[in-house]
Amino acid sequence: MRPKDSSGMAAMCFSQCVPEPSQAILDARASETRKLQEMNPDARQQLITSLSRYLLFKGLSGDPIDRSKLAKEAFPPNLRDARVTNAALREATDRLRNVFGMDVRRAPPSVLDSKHWPAKYKDRLYVVNQIVDDEQGTHSKALHGCHVDSCVEKGLLMLILAFIYCKGEMKEHVRWLDGKVLYRLLHSLDENVPAEPSHRKQRGSAGTGAGGGSIVNMERMDDPMSSAGAGGVDMTPNVDLALDKFVHLDYLVKKKSDNAGGDGVDDEDAVSYAIGPRSLLVVGLKQIVCFCAQVMDQEPDPTMLQELSQHNADVDEEPMIEE
Repeated sequence: MRPKDSSGMAAMCFSQCVPEPSQAILDARASETRKLQEMNPDARQQLITSLSRYLLFKGLSGDPIDRSKLAKEAFPPNLRDARVTNAALREATDRLRNVFGMDVRRAPPSVLDSKHWPAKYKDRLYVVNQIVDDEQGTHSKALHGCHVDSCVEKGLLMLILAFIYCKGEMKEHVRWLDGKVLYRLLHSLDENVPAEPSHRKQRGSAGTGAGGGSIVNMERMDDPMSSAGAGGVDMTPNVDLALDKFVHLDYLVKKKSDNAGGDGVDDEDAVSYAIGPRSLLVVGLKQIVCFCAQVMDQEPDPTMLQELSQHNADVDEEPMIEE
């Protein structure tokens, strides 16, 4: 039985399963650590403060961090040639964790150790919420429940991840779902979602800088005459914008499909999606399986859960990461 909320309606609970074990940031060499410690105290404080602020803003926006660009983007101009990136990153991460409960993590080993993922993800860092939640997801719901657009966004993301996991085709150890199939599946749940993706030229800019903005029409949401309050069309997210945003934030990975039409004509709008490294890091495959089971009002398949547990058996467990 699903628990009921104050209105008597069945409420969907968070499964709060542990996500994929992640990798800590790279350790600094002893010479690099010593170089940072021997730096002028004022310069060192300036460097750690600047880097900590940079990590915090990236965490708030959700943007992934390119470690190879840290010195250029986050270090004070007079310290960009100091060559203490790993040592400074370690201290800035400790400060972020101690003050805000956030941590900086690399992608899971399933991404870092695979030759089938693009090389860019091996240098990606993600600021994640390290606060441990309870089984009811109290912290997560408090974090996202105060904003309607955040609720819609996370709900849409979980649906997309579930569709990719259940309906995707395994290619080179990565499960891919054709974009047109994804739209048809979403349309089958909400007829206000287009049955096909819009053409790239019609889509325009997704505005994915600094997190991408809202995927719902907030002006209509604030209109008392709007149908949003009744769960109408105004609650339907802009899937084009959402997909671009999820790809930008590494929740999803997108690649161009190979002649999806089969007629010898290359379709520039034919793309496929896979579960991205950030989703593996903050959601995890086990929670996707539990989400699918809960939607169908069933218990999770123990065989699938056992396979996922075996998949992570050789990796040390990390504390649960909430986003």
